[in-house]
Amino acid sequence: MYQGRDFVPACLHSAAGTRVGHRDVDVVVLDDASPDAGFSDELRDLCRSLGFGYYRSPRNLGIPRNMNLALARALDGGYDHVFILNSDIVMPMNLVTSMIRVAESHTGIGSVTAWSNNVSLFSLPNADASGVLKRQDTVDWISSELEREFGSYAVDVPTGVGFCLLIPTPAIRKVGFFDPVYGRGYCEEVDWCLRSRARGYRAVLAPGTFVFHEGSGSTLPAGMVAHRETTVAEHELIVDLRYPWYRRDVDAFLDLGVLEPLVYRALKAVVGRAATRLGYDVEATWVPGPAPGDRVRAVAEPDGTSGELLMQYAGFDFRIPVGGDDVSAALAAVTPVPPRRVRIHDRGSWSDHLSAVWTGRVPVEDLYRYPQRV
Repeated sequence: MYQGRDFVPACLHSAAGTRVGHRDVDVVVLDDASPDAGFSDELRDLCRSLGFGYYRSPRNLGIPRNMNLALARALDGGYDHVFILNSDIVMPMNLVTSMIRVAESHTGIGSVTAWSNNVSLFSLPNADASGVLKRQDTVDWISSELEREFGSYAVDVPTGVGFCLLIPTPAIRKVGFFDPVYGRGYCEEVDWCLRSRARGYRAVLAPGTFVFHEGSGSTLPAGMVAHRETTVAEHELIVDLRYPWYRRDVDAFLDLGVLEPLVYRALKAVVGRAATRLGYDVEATWVPGPAPGDRVRAVAEPDGTSGELLMQYAGFDFRIPVGGDDVSAALAAVTPVPPRRVRIHDRGSWSDHLSAVWTGRVPVEDLYRYPQRV
């Protein structure tokens, strides 16, 4: 922790939720000498109320040294695994079960990274501006649906990402701690994962676990990165010097095309099942307006120019290919339930199809007054 009155309470309450049903999961909060008056006292009181351990370092250590305290505590305490967690995240209730399941169901795993909206090149694309995605109930539901979809499936990746990183303690004993050369943070987990790979361990992504990540919650106030920056250039130079092959490794991974089908499958699972659970509206329009937040919406171009139907939920956009003008068949391939209503804003072959199929079955509103694109 470093600062964070706006997001730390949600993070810690979500951490408390991950302990439900587990007697052998402990949480320690490492306060990296937060300077805001009264913040550390508030944090200590909150940790006490939640049954967490708490330690405030007498001076600011930066991420690598602070996280090394967590690794050392895991080793000294005889734990099997340690989760390294940022303070600007919301964890799902299935975090512990799902990620340890991945770590223990495959051989040679040295680190497991959760999937997230904000996790380097492994992100599940999201543009939520309404705050729906950071709600605890949303995170819990999305993660449970992804676990249902992917189970303990593990994807080998070039490196883990430190916002939510699970490390089995035997790997710590073999690989060692984070390197303090990375100062106040960024790239230290890349260095650790590359060292672990050199010792025969695998770095994997767990697509069956979803964690909300705000991004730069602590590092911006600490002055570690500039606004809109997501790395420290000087630290990347250290990685380039030590591992000159690493960038080629990342490019080779991207060339494999592993992520695209995973993202498509995940979006279909999340958006499609949200439509089934919550219901959805269909809008035949060229001007859909803002995203629907916690509702589900299917946006159809009136004449189907792109050949794709856009389905939206909680900032996720899922594009569904449509054969000809049969929009209803494309929807049926994603969710078995009919729309709650259909709204026609402009004329076109897809608008005509929607009106013909759903009139008399669900409410169909013809709102056409003037061609939208004139």
